[in-house]
Amino acid sequence: MKDDIRPSVWARKFPIDGGLLLLDVNSNCLFAYNETARFAWELIEAGRPVEDLEAEFERAWGIPRSRARADLRSILAQWRAQGLIAGTERGPIAAELESGVAVEGHCAAPAEWAAEWICTIGGIAMAFALETDLPSVRLLLSHLETPVAWPQTRIEIRGSVSTEAVLIRDGLERMRTSEPGLLAGGLWHCILEAIHPNVHWRALIHGAALARNGIGLALAGPSGSGKTTLAAGLVSRGFDYLSDDAVPVSEPDGEIVPWPLPLSIKPGSVELLKSRFPELGNAPAYPTKGTEARLLVPAAEVWDATAVKLRTLIFPRFVQGAAPKQRRLSPFEAIQSLLVDRVWLGYPVTEARMKSFLDWLDDTPAYAICYGTLEDGLQLVERVIA
Repeated sequence: MKDDIRPSVWARKFPIDGGLLLLDVNSNCLFAYNETARFAWELIEAGRPVEDLEAEFERAWGIPRSRARADLRSILAQWRAQGLIAGTERGPIAAELESGVAVEGHCAAPAEWAAEWICTIGGIAMAFALETDLPSVRLLLSHLETPVAWPQTRIEIRGSVSTEAVLIRDGLERMRTSEPGLLAGGLWHCILEAIHPNVHWRALIHGAALARNGIGLALAGPSGSGKTTLAAGLVSRGFDYLSDDAVPVSEPDGEIVPWPLPLSIKPGSVELLKSRFPELGNAPAYPTKGTEARLLVPAAEVWDATAVKLRTLIFPRFVQGAAPKQRRLSPFEAIQSLLVDRVWLGYPVTEARMKSFLDWLDDTPAYAICYGTLEDGLQLVERVIA
């Protein structure tokens, strides 16, 4: 190991019980690590000599020196790869782009775009132009297409002189990234800004959102976790549908702003839900991940629904035949679960935004639920929010 192990000047540590949370303001990446990593980071922050690190690991965890050496080297290798150690940083990110800057370093607009269309969303006509076709984006917005409308704003996704995609709104660059999840968050953010120009956003969480009696809940998790099927089941039991794919959470009160994209129902759930939603039998189908899913399109008036406060964050997991169970999560476990998938905290992520998000997360109950049948999942949600 090198003798000059120091944190990168771009790394920012945030206080959180149960682990270590680091923001690299240079690469705009957020990382969560366990208590072992937190111990190692604090030793490095304190400027301890390299020869002391293995001995401290050995003493703190009661493990042989060889194991301490292997664990420490593994952690340091990961941090070096992520640019969190001085001397291993990646190239600098773009300047703050919240207010937009003139587009630079992008490829000239193509003579023919891979896809162009116009949608009217929340009463605002928007033109979309994509240099590289993203079928899922147009598919989710297809029921809102208005080809003859005169657009009030224009959103483009272009290539750049590097491998990054450039997101542009009305001629101003908003972000550039090679990460598909970050690009999707930025695109949805641009649309939300156009619909709600006076709203400030705390986060966009990958998941679905519902409400009952004015109280909101979010089902968060990666594709395949069962959240969309669970959301549809809750709608059939009288919950109000608010959003899918992204849950927009506003500042300062942590309200869910409606983002009612169609619910994407996978083949295994179509038959399960058809009795609750007969229209699924004739719903638009589309290929996805080697199978064919159907879109359950919400009523148009959901776009005008009133925002509700997000009271509970739920991470569902469907396991065929599993006994139903629930567990309250700590704020650190909640943010770990969010980072496993997608959570948009702005571009670039600022320290002030992170502190605001962590304060909100500390005040928002979060639960993990596991269930083996849809009925078990519905009952668990009812129990958690009771």
